[in-house]
Amino acid sequence: MIDYHVHTSLCNHAAGTMEQYVRAAVDRGLSTICFLDHLTFQEAGRPNAMFPREVPMYVYQARRLARQYRDRITVRVGLEIDFSPRHVDRCREIVDTFDLDVVGGSVHFLDGEDVVSRRSAWASGERVADDVYTRYLGVLESMLDYDYFDVVCHLDLPKKYNQRPSPSVRDGFEGVLAKIRENHLAVELNTSGLHHPVKEAFPSPDLLRRCARLEIPVVTGSDAHAPESVGREFDRARDLLNAAGYRHLTGFSHREREIVPL
Repeated sequence: MIDYHVHTSLCNHAAGTMEQYVRAAVDRGLSTICFLDHLTFQEAGRPNAMFPREVPMYVYQARRLARQYRDRITVRVGLEIDFSPRHVDRCREIVDTFDLDVVGGSVHFLDGEDVVSRRSAWASGERVADDVYTRYLGVLESMLDYDYFDVVCHLDLPKKYNQRPSPSVRDGFEGVLAKIRENHLAVELNTSGLHHPVKEAFPSPDLLRRCARLEIPVVTGSDAHAPESVGREFDRARDLLNAAGYRHLTGFSHREREIVPL
């Protein structure tokens, strides 16, 4: 299995050294680990993301570990970039400057509020589910108008606190999936949701089946913020993928896709 969503202490809310994450991945028997740390230009999110000036060191350290552990595991490096239409040019500049293996696109902020923060009004039940999901889907569709990223991270993230939209709003994911397929993007099966109140991976089994029917490539990620979380719940991930109809995973090297046996 491959873990394409691993954070580092540079995001200011993860523990452990990069080498500790690599060692954990080796111990778990993974074939590939990919660092995918946070980069955001959202004002509210800056304390929980690396600074752009830290990207060169981050990439260098990942490449150093790739050489050091090349006989035991493949180490790759990318960025999880929080979508902000005002800062797309800055995102492109960083993505084009550095030799990254993969870029993930994600949406955490709606009107400047991190809706998946434990301190958010959404987490405390002070928001209407249909309103939050409608706005989230709108921002997600806007992100899909751009081409600086390769993978859509944690597709149905607002469900983190087990708050669900009505069926009519949930159907809005159909248009998102069509756009993902049209843009030749991959989606991530993110197992971290199994340890949040929703107790379900991102995306849901139903959405994952729809992705499979549309032949949208999938990559697995733990969203690890500590070494012990690397590859967490990947046995369950394999079961979810098999049930959805997937027979292989997708990896990335220098922004090019590669097929990985499931």
